[in-house]
Amino acid sequence: MQQLTLYAIAIDDVRDIFGAHPELASRLRRVAAEHFAAPTPPKKRWFKPLLRTDADSVVDPVKPSGDDVEILLAGGFIKPERAAQSWAILSAWLQHLATRWRAIPFERAAFERIEWDLARAGLNSDYSLRNLAERDLATPLRPLPDTFAGYAKHVHVVETLAALRDARHNHDLAPETVAFVDPILDVLAAVPSDERLDLVATVCDASD
Repeated sequence: MQQLTLYAIAIDDVRDIFGAHPELASRLRRVAAEHFAAPTPPKKRWFKPLLRTDADSVVDPVKPSGDDVEILLAGGFIKPERAAQSWAILSAWLQHLATRWRAIPFERAAFERIEWDLARAGLNSDYSLRNLAERDLATPLRPLPDTFAGYAKHVHVVETLAALRDARHNHDLAPETVAFVDPILDVLAAVPSDERLDLVATVCDASD
């Protein structure tokens, strides 16, 4: 299962994560520590074999690590095998920095049906949902296979909000369209109040 996650956030704030200034880096390290804290160390067991690796002290390579955090903050090279962990960290940071965000279950066939339903309801193709992620984030962290990430500028988001609200008022919309569009409108509605805000959209596996 995948999920679409939308963030009302300035694209410059996203890009500033990579090569973050000291104050921002310190703040984001704290966020990462809260989200990906290591398990509480167990009480010392005196009778464990001394020459065998203690499983309690082994770092799980599948989980995000401190090295992943530092590489992201430095804007360094992200190894392909650490991309999934890096996306988990970045997602936590975006949730922290965004003015508003929402995650929505995403299935590609359903998305195509929803886009078609909105077009039938009068939504201009310039304001289709996919256009909210048509611009590249231009960060060192690239999308994983079968996922995507992109953004829309403030002006386009504001215009899409108005157009999507009009389409939402069409009583012939399918229930799945309404259920999908309403949380999107909730995030878009946060953007007009601050001219710095853009919209970032990602589709990732729900576990990422």
